[in-house]
Order: sequence, then C-alpha cells, then structure tokens
Amino acid sequence: MNQHAIAELTAELVLKYYENDPWPFLEHFDDESLWYGPAEGQYIKGRQAMFDIWSQDEHNLTFTVGDMKVEYNSAAPTSCNVMLRYPVVTHYPDGEDISVNQRLLLCWGDRSVMDENGKQTKQPRILVCHISNPHAKHEDDVIYPKRFRQVLSQSGAMPHKGERLHFRGVDRSDYFYLSDNILWIESDRGGMHSILHTADGSIQVFDKIINLSKAYPHLFLRCHQSYLVNPNYIRNIRRFELRLTNGVVLPIPEKKYTAFRDQVTRLLKNDLSQPSAK
Repeated sequence: MNQHAIAELTAELVLKYYENDPWPFLEHFDDESLWYGPAEGQYIKGRQAMFDIWSQDEHNLTFTVGDMKVEYNSAAPTSCNVMLRYPVVTHYPDGEDISVNQRLLLCWGDRSVMDENGKQTKQPRILVCHISNPHAKHEDDVIYPKRFRQVLSQSGAMPHKGERLHFRGVDRSDYFYLSDNILWIESDRGGMHSILHTADGSIQVFDKIINLSKAYPHLFLRCHQSYLVNPNYIRNIRRFELRLTNGVVLPIPEKKYTAFRDQVTRLLKNDLSQPSAK
C-alpha cells in the first residue's frame, strides 16, 4: 500500500463529500467497515448500511471547507491511518452558518476484492471512520443535523476561498490550502524548499519556489528571487520594497522595481474594473 497516495486519495474523497457527492467516498469503505460520529451515538456498520442511510437523507445544506492538513502513519505495509484537520462551515437554508474545526480519522487496510471479471485483487478499503466534535442527534436527523442550534458551534472567521493548492510538508504532512489564505512564499534551503506564510502561521514545504512561480503565475507574483507574494495582500509599494497588510516588508530588486510596480498596478486596475457579482 502506498501510504502517501492513500493520504492524497483521502483528501480528494473528503472534499468531494463536502461538495455533496458522498458516493465516491462511500465506495471505498469495506463491506464490514465501521462509522462513528459526528452525532452522539452515531454508529454505522457496513458499507451497504451506509449506502442505505445516505440514500434516505435529503437536505439543502452546502459546505465550505477551509485549509486542510492531512497526516498519515502506518504500523504495517498493508495498512494506513490518515488524520485530517480542517475548518468546515455548514450553510443552512435560512442563512445560518455553523463553523466547526473538524477532526477526522480514517483507518485503511488492504482487502481482497472481486473485480467485474470475477478475479480477486488486493485493494485499499476504509475499515474505520471516526469523526470528532459530536453533536446532539435530533430524531429528525438522518446523517446531517437539520436543527443547527443543537450543533456544536465554534467561533472563528469564515474559511478563506480561492483555488485549492496541494503542498507536501517537510513534516510528512500534506497540505491542501486555499490560495487566498497564503500571504507570501519564501525560498528556503537555497531554493530546494519553500516556506508558506499563511494567516494562521508558517509551513515548510518541499516545493521549490521556482516551480511554484511557474505553476501559479495567476495567483502569486515574484517580487524577488526569494519571494512570491499574493497581490491581494499588498498594502503599498515604494522604492525597492513592498508592504503587506500585516506589516511585513519584502524587498524588490532595483532592476525589477519599475516592471513589478507596473505589473501590480495593472493587475489591481483590472480587478477594480471588473463588475461586482450579484
């Protein structure tokens, strides 16, 4: 079992789940798998029971998932535990929003599965799913809590939006971060690694700044050989430096100053000229 690939797959399936497409997620459960939470006492045994329950559930809820950290470990080559941490906001039809810092543990294991040709193959399956932050379960609930005032609500700002980007952390975690939450990126270890500076702290990742610059020119501007900056957080530019909204100052080389200043000016003018969405 490729543990890192399982961690990436887990994040992909969970994000689809919050797009109200739970079926790919449920398809990866074992026939005898166990599901715990998030409602108090919520316990489901077996994939077929999960399909039956989700088929009965009808709701008008939508979700916003913030920055996601994915960690994984394994005690054997045929198993993998994946832990996810992320804020999620549930949007209710009456306009109420409930925010929770979610914790999710998925235990994967190799299982013999018969394919459509009747051949037995080893495939990874979810054996246990445990969701934290239990809330009181109302008699009208199937899967999702319909009565939001009984949900455990935690204070905090709404998650940022933007394009979701995948980074491999030096700490062996995978980070699926929203671009709007990244203020600037700094080259590290002679350009071999990078440091993401976010609204919630800094993270060292394996990605090279030159590769990030090429991959996301529509999201980050290269103001210096060692820095990428999110233009949404630029407060002002003056000779040979820029200041971010949090007060951080980044250098601009003298030879690059005029071209960079003009680039930012054009970008901001174009943004201001776009009609507001209604």
